[in-house]
Amino acid sequence: MIADTPARAAAVLLAAGASRRFGTDKRLHSLDGTPMVVRTAELYATSFSKLYIVLKQDDEAVARLVEPLKPTIVIAEDAAEGMGRSLAAGISAAVGHPFVFVALADMPFVQASTLRQLRDLAAPGCIVRPLYLGTPGHPVGFAADYFEALGQLRGDQGAREVIRRHSRSLVQFWTDDAGVVRDVDRP
Repeated sequence: MIADTPARAAAVLLAAGASRRFGTDKRLHSLDGTPMVVRTAELYATSFSKLYIVLKQDDEAVARLVEPLKPTIVIAEDAAEGMGRSLAAGISAAVGHPFVFVALADMPFVQASTLRQLRDLAAPGCIVRPLYLGTPGHPVGFAADYFEALGQLRGDQGAREVIRRHSRSLVQFWTDDAGVVRDVDRP
């Protein structure tokens, strides 16, 4: 294992969704007075060496909200095609890091201690995924070996197929942190 891989792990926060089930822009949904996207971004900005936030075109308002955290804003020009394109855009921007964790903007309840434990498992050649009561959760971490495959994702295809194809490289981290599976889908 390269000693600095965990320390150099980055996070890609996917925040380019359309919030169809939510009814309004859930990224702006208030959690104790803070927009959800800001709360989630703060969590990842303090836990990883670099934060990339993937937004759709014309998302200046959200970009301004997260600006104080100094993330790299990535515009997924084809975000309307689905999560796969947003994920591909984020991974393409994060090339150069040895390991990247992919997180979802509507999952602000993951504990910082869980993120540190996941980050510490980052190693060359592996994929790291949390499990809560046997249910796979987020964020999912990928070594640079998988960036090319992730960069080719299309439509609503997430990273599930990449994980399936490389299941022997999967490191599953059992946690009692329900935040790894808890998202916000309704107001």
